[in-house]
Amino acid sequence: MRRVYAGFTGLGLLGLIVSLGAPWWVVSLESGAQVPIQGLTASPLASSLLAVAGAAFGLGLLLRGVWRRVTSGIQVLAVGLAAYALAGLAARPEVGALAEISLLTGVAGSGALDVVATTEATAMLWVGVVGLLGAVGSGLIGLAMPDRPARTDRYKRSVGEADPKDSIAAWDHLSEGSDPTTR
Repeated sequence: MRRVYAGFTGLGLLGLIVSLGAPWWVVSLESGAQVPIQGLTASPLASSLLAVAGAAFGLGLLLRGVWRRVTSGIQVLAVGLAAYALAGLAARPEVGALAEISLLTGVAGSGALDVVATTEATAMLWVGVVGLLGAVGSGLIGLAMPDRPARTDRYKRSVGEADPKDSIAAWDHLSEGSDPTTR
């Protein structure tokens, strides 16, 4: 289960790190100019939610029990809301580049969207989608993953806890000077 968790986490983080700085969409204007829309700058809300998800994942590595499940739930919620924000932007991605379009054309406001000829998705958009799915999968596995049992410290065992079938305890008793031949 931990390997699957690590795989989904690696897939999600690698996909998001690689894709967020790259253009997800390219907006072509009627003048022939092209405006790239990066995943990081496309939606400030989605970027903030992904930062929250990353912090929740890091905190989930440090915590155990119910607190790890709470942070995994926060991770799933934050990534899901970021995906929802990006899906809302996917219908009209040129809205994310409204400021750049206004700088290039001199037309401000919603009139700047009238000079857009086409909008094309790049391959990095799909890498980002795979990263989002991996991050959601990682959070869901973190919610369902059982905790590791607490490890005992063999150096803190007392003399009276020796089990004859436990070889480590038998050696510890010998090291403490007890004689196994006397009962």
